[in-house]
Formats: sequence, C-alpha cells, structure tokens
Amino acid sequence: MKLKLCKYVLIPVVATMLSLSAVAQEMDKVSVAIGQRGLWDTLVVHQGIEEGIFADENLSVEMTWTKGGAETLQAVTTRSVDMGFVNGMLGILGAYQRGAPVRIIGAEMTGANDLFWYAKSDSDLKSLADAQGATVGYSRPGASSHLVLLNLLAKAGVDAETVSAGGISDNRTQVMSGQLDAGWSVPPFNLDLVAAGDLRIIAKGSDLPELAEQTVRANISNTTFLTERRDVAKRFMRAYMKTVDWMYDNKDKAVERFAVFNNIDLEIAKEAAAFYPKEALLSVPVKGLDKTIQEAIEHDALREPLSQEQIDELLDYVYDPR
Repeated sequence: MKLKLCKYVLIPVVATMLSLSAVAQEMDKVSVAIGQRGLWDTLVVHQGIEEGIFADENLSVEMTWTKGGAETLQAVTTRSVDMGFVNGMLGILGAYQRGAPVRIIGAEMTGANDLFWYAKSDSDLKSLADAQGATVGYSRPGASSHLVLLNLLAKAGVDAETVSAGGISDNRTQVMSGQLDAGWSVPPFNLDLVAAGDLRIIAKGSDLPELAEQTVRANISNTTFLTERRDVAKRFMRAYMKTVDWMYDNKDKAVERFAVFNNIDLEIAKEAAAFYPKEALLSVPVKGLDKTIQEAIEHDALREPLSQEQIDELLDYVYDPR
C-alpha cells in the first residue's frame, strides 16, 4: 500500500515541477544596460525585478551596470544589450545623426533635481559664481551632467574649465586629491560627506527651474530589437512604469530597499529619494526636445537641426499601459 500511495503522490508533484520548468523556459529574456549603479531612478528595474513586476509580464531581465551614458549607448548600438537606461540626450542625438541604429523609447529623467556639484569645505568655492577658471567635473560628453553643467555655468556667467572626469566616485577622488576644484554627484552619494562638513554643495540642477519641462535623460533601444521583438519591448516598458507607480505608492518599502542596496543609513536614503518627484520619472512624453536640439548644436553634439521626419523616427515610444 505504501508503494502504491507514493506512486500516486509523486505523479502530480512531478507534473507540477515540469509545468513550472516549462513556464520558466517560456519567459522572454531581455538584456539591459543601466548607467550609474544604485541611484533612486537607476534602481527602477531592480525594484521591479525584486517585486516580481517584470515576471508578471513574463520577462526575465539581465542587468548590466555601466559608468554612464556613453558606455550604455555603445552597448545598445553594438547590440550587446537590447535596451539602455539613463542616457544623456546630447549623446543620443549625436549618435542618431551619425547613423547609429538607436531609438528613444521613453524619457528617463525630466528636469535635473537630482544633480548637484560640490567642493571641499575648505575651498574658496561657495557657488559656481566663484568658479571662474576653476576645474569642474562632469561624467562624459553628451551626458546629462554635461548638459546641466554647461547651463549652470552660463547662468552664473563664468568661464570654468569643464572636465570629463567619469563617474561619481571618480569625481570624488579627484576633488579630494585636489585634481578637480569641484565634482558632480547625485543622491544618495556624497550626502554623508556634506552632512559631516567635509564637502559643500555649490550648485544644484534645481537652480535651473527652466529645465523642469526638459527631458535630460532618456531610455533607448536598438532598432533590431524594436523590429524583431516589439511586443517584448512593450511589455518591458509597461512593467517599468508599473514599477515607478509601485515605488511611489509604496515609498517606505522602496526607500528601505534603496538603503539596503547601497548599504546606507535609512535617513540618508529618505533624503536622497526626496530629490526625485514622481513626475520626473514618467516615460512619456520626452519634453523640451526643440530646446535640447538647439543646445546640442551650440555644444557641437549635432551638426545641424533634426528634421521633423527624423524626430518622428527617433522617438519610438513603446509604452502601452494596457
């Protein structure tokens, strides 16, 4: 009797395991490159994976972190990944005009509330108005930190030496060693040093209220992925925006996960998350593109304006809330 009982018990168990295995095999795989590891906005995909939101759309996501938009853009255009997140608009526009097979699938950050620039607390720099002839860092040419810094310096009316100094940690090292007078950052990074009095914030992206209606970073994909797997792209962006909704509807849990991911104090994590209003992370529409195109021409990222036909081709929104 025991052997007979085992026979009938094992059959449904094995059948269930085979069924689960089949479901796992059927999930669509998507590879994404994401610039700047660990920021509130760059953790949207991570939060969605952890919460099971991408799995609900039958997606298995492989993430690769990059140091910024230039690396992410290269990974997308060479088809090393399917999609790229957190890309500066100037870099995207320049790549598209040069014939890169890239499309903007949605806004990533509208406005620049998250960016700030800092100097050592014993520096003579109290604001960017004091930065005449100073060396001021940004990440890479065409990145949002590049665009915003140029706008801040123009508003301050000073001629500083802008330096492509790499990522957040690279800038901090160079500021602390005296190679740079000022560096860039975003929350939560370096807020602890500001609170300790080691660093002083000398400028913020929010000092440019005119940028509130201008998209400074976007999410992109290569044309092959959009042509051959468009339904997957649609489901991915649907899960992405569901995750943004979840993060703001469940702020305490999202902030706690944000703090754990970065191994930072919960209060610092709360302070950092406050830099990011939800409307800044909405995927559609890309705002202020005409102004961005003009700035791209002024700063040699574009040779000439894009035609309306080119703009319509470049903007390929795949977000479908249904």
